[in-house]
Amino acid sequence: MSRRVIIKYLSEFAKLSLLTLALVSCSTVSTHDDGLEVVEDDDVARHHLDEDLLYQLLAGEFAGVRGQMDESTDFYLKAAESTQDPQIASRAAHIALFAKRYDDALIATERWQALAGDDVEISRTRILIYLHLEKLDEAIASIESLLLVDNKVEPEAVGSLGHILQKEAKPDFALSVLTELNQRYPNQARLLLLQARLEADRGHLDIASDLIENVIAIAPEISDAYLIKAQILAASNKGEEAVKAVAKAVDRRSDDNRLRLQYARMLVQMKMYEDAWDQFMLLRMALPNDENILLSLGLLSIETEKIDLAKMYLQELIDKGFHDYQAHYYLGRIQQNQKEYMAAVANYERVTGGEYMLDARIRSAGLLAEVGMVDKALSKLKTLIHVGQNNSNQIKVYLAQGEVLRNAKRNQEAMTLYTNALKGSPENTELLYARALTAEKLDMIDITESDLRIVLMHEPNNANALNALGYTLADRTGRLEEAKEYILKAAKLLPDDPSVLDSLGWLYFRLGEYAKSIEWLSKAFAKLEDAEIAAHLGEALWVDGKAEEANKIWSRGLEVNATHPILLKTLKRYKK
Repeated sequence: MSRRVIIKYLSEFAKLSLLTLALVSCSTVSTHDDGLEVVEDDDVARHHLDEDLLYQLLAGEFAGVRGQMDESTDFYLKAAESTQDPQIASRAAHIALFAKRYDDALIATERWQALAGDDVEISRTRILIYLHLEKLDEAIASIESLLLVDNKVEPEAVGSLGHILQKEAKPDFALSVLTELNQRYPNQARLLLLQARLEADRGHLDIASDLIENVIAIAPEISDAYLIKAQILAASNKGEEAVKAVAKAVDRRSDDNRLRLQYARMLVQMKMYEDAWDQFMLLRMALPNDENILLSLGLLSIETEKIDLAKMYLQELIDKGFHDYQAHYYLGRIQQNQKEYMAAVANYERVTGGEYMLDARIRSAGLLAEVGMVDKALSKLKTLIHVGQNNSNQIKVYLAQGEVLRNAKRNQEAMTLYTNALKGSPENTELLYARALTAEKLDMIDITESDLRIVLMHEPNNANALNALGYTLADRTGRLEEAKEYILKAAKLLPDDPSVLDSLGWLYFRLGEYAKSIEWLSKAFAKLEDAEIAAHLGEALWVDGKAEEANKIWSRGLEVNATHPILLKTLKRYKK
């Protein structure tokens, strides 16, 4: 082939490959209307780009593009042997490594070293190869070439080693490497720290604990040591000791904001919110423009019911352009709780990405339905069903649509929706439970019972399904002993739940045990002043001859919800 090679009508991938090749081989490239021209520069070329070499390189590139890594490796190994260019040998080594042909990767690195001499990148590549081959002595030798500077362990190199071991080596082999290194170079705090972290991750807590105590004794200034100590204590179910360990470190290193941040987060995990608040405020003073601390303060303000502060921090995040989606989402949550529905909708609609987007859109639709815009809400929810969307998200949208329809008393439409959704997920317990409740409203008791039994077949300790089935049997059938079995099991699982207490009280009313009925219904109403519970309690009191008390309870129920159908039916029965 002449020194000028012209290749016409190449595909775009071919052009890219040839451009890469030209850069590797120090050739110059120019593009013309009729194709791509590679011109070898006599002044900079390190080898003659002959036809065979060009073929090997292009074939190797195209094989790699097609994912045929074995073929790509073969072509590049041949190219490396026929050239004096160390960059081609380097690429051959990396392709072989990627193809998991580790012995061939070693051959390529030998060729690379022969052409380039000693090189840090060659040592790094060899480390990767020996880690995958699990050759301990060879891996240690290669690691030492990078780890030691003037026969001393370089701390920054230890950090790089940790990253490589975590990413490239199997955990047990990584521990073997570190154990050997710590035997060869004892009392090296960073190496001991790295081994302690891996031992802790493997669940070897006693070994990790001994190692970390050595680190703290040798180098008490290393803040990561206290964090790993806390991790070990927490994994040993010693959460309070873990917090104390980090607290001592923070006291000793009060200017270490990274350490203080971890301490603050630990306090949040331990639900020590006021202490966490103090730490985040110190961080806020030290790092006034840190968006993560600002977000943490906003969320912690919500948790501690400092709502005005929460709004201020979240709005500041939005004003500064940080964490927009989260800030809008949580502002919407606050406004929703404060019944500022349209303001909440506005914030939810601004969540146009991120993990909260679907929930924000579902909440937005629910609030539109709450203010009477049911059809608009349903239309918005319909747009959330996408082709290719994962099944879990589709079910969330179906459930939201069904809830809107049920709240609007469009139960037949809800029933149809759930039935259609179940065609795609016939065993989904959430859909079955929702359809069961809807079927009960439509007097389809057989479907209610069937769906709830399927739920319990999959989830025998589903307290809500147990309660719903028990209540349905007690209220709509004469199978009271069977109902009792389900409700009592639900009561064991949720002993303080007002809906379960209501079911238990209503069961005893249906059994004619009015004193027990009043006892349990009174407990339910004390926990939740609900119109349906008021209807049940008032009826039990009335039948038990306590009309005045019944009237008081019914009056309170009307204050809570003057249109509740069960309460109104009850009043119609007893106060004609």
